[in-house]
Amino acid sequence: MRGTRTLLAILAAVYLVFTLIILPAHALALPVIQELLYDGVGADSDEVFTEIFGTAGMLFDGWHLVGINGGTGEIYRTIDLSGALIPADGILLIATADAVGEVLANRDFVANVDWQNGPDAVQLLNPAGEVIDALQYGDAKNNNAGEGTPAVDVSAGWSLARFPFAFDSGDNFADFQATEFPTPGTGLEPVPEPGTMMLLGAGLLGLAAYGRRSLRQDA
Repeated sequence: MRGTRTLLAILAAVYLVFTLIILPAHALALPVIQELLYDGVGADSDEVFTEIFGTAGMLFDGWHLVGINGGTGEIYRTIDLSGALIPADGILLIATADAVGEVLANRDFVANVDWQNGPDAVQLLNPAGEVIDALQYGDAKNNNAGEGTPAVDVSAGWSLARFPFAFDSGDNFADFQATEFPTPGTGLEPVPEPGTMMLLGAGLLGLAAYGRRSLRQDA
């Protein structure tokens, strides 16, 4: 009985550390690249966009987005984000001057974010030139320039979006899902807990039920 109580106490402590320290540390590592559509249907430039999620009011003077060629590992495009400002909803939508429809309606900043098709990468650099976030789409082998395992290389008209919203585990494959219906300027609906949290919680509930049953039997 005492051993069961001790085990439950340890697991509860692990759960609290994960939910209160580890998870928030990942989730609050802002700003992050939230969603990217790099290959439009037909002419790319009117559909493509790049979303950055961060703290409302953040000014990106001195920040840059860079495109990394997966074939060479070299930078093929640099975008100066000076003047860009994260709006009240926290989502900075960057689109080209040719944007139409929902992309045009929600666009916050104009730049040539018509990135190359994969395998390639997009990096977000701070004024010191440090990589703050990076998305590798498609596997460029030795020239991968994202975080962890590359995200998939999606079909034309699809986007890559973080799910859960704004969550950053440091692994592109785990963090980004292929999205058939892009959400420029709005983002996928956030969920309160990622799958790992649900599994851990379910495990703790199961152990708690087992502990209660053991206590009844011991009584």
